[in-house]
Amino acid sequence: MAAIEFRLKNIRSGEGLTATLAEMTGSIDATTVESFSSVMDKLLEKEVKRLVLDCAGIKYINSTGLGILLKYVDSFSERGGGIVFSRVPQKVMLVMEMLGFNALFNIVADEAVALKSLAGAEVPPASVQVAPEVIQPPAHRAVAAPAAPPPPVITAAPALKAQAVFPLTVSCPRCRLGLKLPSTGRFKCPRCSSVAVAEEGGELKFFASRRAKPVEISLPATPGLAEAMQGLIGGVARQMGFPEDGAGEVAQAVSSACQVVAEHACSNDPNSVYHVIIVPNGKQLTVKISDYGTPLEFPAGGPAADARLRGVTKVLEVEHALNPAGGNLFTLVSKLE
Repeated sequence: MAAIEFRLKNIRSGEGLTATLAEMTGSIDATTVESFSSVMDKLLEKEVKRLVLDCAGIKYINSTGLGILLKYVDSFSERGGGIVFSRVPQKVMLVMEMLGFNALFNIVADEAVALKSLAGAEVPPASVQVAPEVIQPPAHRAVAAPAAPPPPVITAAPALKAQAVFPLTVSCPRCRLGLKLPSTGRFKCPRCSSVAVAEEGGELKFFASRRAKPVEISLPATPGLAEAMQGLIGGVARQMGFPEDGAGEVAQAVSSACQVVAEHACSNDPNSVYHVIIVPNGKQLTVKISDYGTPLEFPAGGPAADARLRGVTKVLEVEHALNPAGGNLFTLVSKLE
């Protein structure tokens, strides 16, 4: 059975700033969320404001675990403090990247950097170790097809010294994610799929991916503000190739879903915040909406049978999940025919 354990201690920077360091071991998911919340609630009761979560011992995390982490990030921030994540394992970092939570978390390399960040200093984000991209050779054909043009080079770092020591830590020029290149070769950025090429001579180049970048936004549950999402969603849909009418329908449906969250989950409370992640990927547009308000209940037929989402489910595929700590996670999908 999965478990989560904490080892708490106080840490201090050379300048005298203090914080609580929580060294965690185990998993953060539906089976451990109650234990995790119990520890975090006690820290809030003790008026801990600055918290560093050492994730080196975390073996597994899922969307439920990320949701509860985001809840406490917001809670500490509302109290004038903050949470910084340090020593995040590669597998956990990639889950954060795939679900878009990395943009909502302050992730650094270690507790020393975390203390600097909590003091307000600008610090580099933690990097992700990337594996070489495996390129399969094309099958032999009697008549060779014309070679496809190479993807555009979006940037080229200055030539590295031939004696450059790996691993190299670089920043992806497209999405700004820190990458750790273990050797020469081709590597793919896990966030935006750009390809980095580290050559034997030390030269480093990046090639753009055709995959669009996710769009992330946090909105207060102010009445009427959800309508502002229409322009953003419509613009993304049109860029993907949706026809004008189709883009408008998708934009209206997403806006309606946001309004349902603001009204029924957050009670139109301007102090409540919900998060929207827009992921354009090829011919599929995915929108994720998460909140920490009132868990919503639906009829036996799910969201499709609920009058509040009738206009949404006619246009989009809708999935709903409850956060065990409270709140909702909606996944909306539209596919370009």
